Amino acid sequence: MATQTVEGSSRYVRTKRTNVGVLLKPLNSKYGKVAPGWGTAPLMGIAMALFVIFLSIILEIYNSSILLDGISMN
Repeated sequence: MATQTVEGSSRYVRTKRTNVGVLLKPLNSKYGKVAPGWGTAPLMGIAMALFVIFLSIILEIYNSSILLDGISMN
């Protein structure tokens, strides 16, 4: 037999309570609950689009596609 059961063994191990865990517990109280509808997805989409624009500007500056006065790329 590949598996073996031990009599009197418990599947659940008692965890240690810490002060940080007690402080962070309210933040985890809504785990698994979702807002109805789209929630904050459009806001996240806008933030991602702005981040992509920011990265493309940085890339164009690094590529010297955009030349700025006083900034030289060696």
